[in-house]
Amino acid sequence: MLRRASCWEKSKRGRGTSSAGRSVLWSATWPKGGIPRLHFGGAMEARLEIKLLEPNPLFTRWLERWLHQAERRNRKSQHKLRQALEALRNYPLPLYSGRECAVLRGFGSTLCQLIDEELRQYQVLASKGTLPMAANVTQYQEQVQQVVKVVQKKQEKQQQQLLKQPKKLTKKALQELAAAEERERIVQMSAGSYRIVLLVDTQETSGKNKRILDQTRSYLQTLNVEHEVRRLTVGDFLWIARDAAGNELVLPYIVERKRMDDLASSIRDGRFHEQKHRLAQCGLPHIVYLIEDYGDNEQLGLPLDSLLQALTNARIQSANIQVVRSDNHYRSMCYLRGVSSALEQLYVHAAKSLHSVDKTQLEAQSQHSSRSSSSSRHVGLLKFRALYEDSARNAQLTVREVFVQQLLQLHSLSIDRALAIVERYATPRQLLDAYGKCQSEAEARLLLAGLCCGPLQRPLGEKVSQCIHQFYMSEF
Repeated sequence: MLRRASCWEKSKRGRGTSSAGRSVLWSATWPKGGIPRLHFGGAMEARLEIKLLEPNPLFTRWLERWLHQAERRNRKSQHKLRQALEALRNYPLPLYSGRECAVLRGFGSTLCQLIDEELRQYQVLASKGTLPMAANVTQYQEQVQQVVKVVQKKQEKQQQQLLKQPKKLTKKALQELAAAEERERIVQMSAGSYRIVLLVDTQETSGKNKRILDQTRSYLQTLNVEHEVRRLTVGDFLWIARDAAGNELVLPYIVERKRMDDLASSIRDGRFHEQKHRLAQCGLPHIVYLIEDYGDNEQLGLPLDSLLQALTNARIQSANIQVVRSDNHYRSMCYLRGVSSALEQLYVHAAKSLHSVDKTQLEAQSQHSSRSSSSSRHVGLLKFRALYEDSARNAQLTVREVFVQQLLQLHSLSIDRALAIVERYATPRQLLDAYGKCQSEAEARLLLAGLCCGPLQRPLGEKVSQCIHQFYMSEF
């Protein structure tokens, strides 16, 4: 039933008593090669190693007797008998005949025949009740089953103990847990315990596509504006309140700076609507588009009237968007210095205390009028880390948000039009189902034509409706 192991490894060990009354040494391990596999109660598969303390007591006793006689008579056979006895003691499995002993060193044909003859005489005496019958194969199998049961019980106890013990968290899980705890932590800043710092996006200080390095940082240092350069996931400039402990709360103002040529480029490739959507979703109620003139505003790639119309549409369509024009980059930095000074007056000099809130609470707070909010001594603001993570491009987006960004890539589809479509059909699947319910293809093409969009509730139009139908119903 069992084969000899090629190696022995220490693992779980114990002693049991067999049905024949013999002491059994068992060990459960996973050595390499030679050991049969026994399946335990769980899904784990282990190798069980069985080693009897004295596998062949009868054969050992006979060889000891014959060796003693050979030594007493000084026969040459004593050397072979001593070698056979040593091999028999080292063999871990029971043997049931002299023929089986032939696999061991020192057992020749004569010695094997002698063992068989002695075994026949022993069995005759045992059948008459004179001697106890030697253990047979069935008894050995019973011993193995008993050992297996012992191992199973110990393994079940160990599995139960492992289940009771708390699992060790991975480094990533610990980081996620720490981040979740940080988001839940409430930050309080009393009046006078914080200062206002302007954050500048790294893209505003250098760029591969610019012929010269941007002078943003140099201008801000000249104007004595306390600022810090770091990567921002939304916007180009924003202000934070920082206390001595390093806590950072974002003031409700964010600036997106665009030069006229960059504005034309963003409108052509669709970035303008996508950025406007991300700014609207960041949670900050006051959005400023800081537009710089590009020389005489010639050779911009789009007509100047089209750019001014796009800015006007942005102001009309979104009440929280403000557009500010400046002559050059230095004038833009002067504008930022003025905003920093105004925020100092509004928060620090007015002795306002700050506390952290989530995006939902901030939106509810912004529902109040600017007059009532400015008179309040306690202001709720977003944490910078929460704004940074929620506004990242690779942040987990809902199907609705992905649908909006997908629609914004289509020509002539503004943010208001995309939001109106998503308000009626929240997912692409719902839009496709609506197309499928139309009686004809002509009806499907004009499905969205009468959809009202924006504050003026203007219809989407047949041309845009046909464009959307062609995009979603065509096979590429």
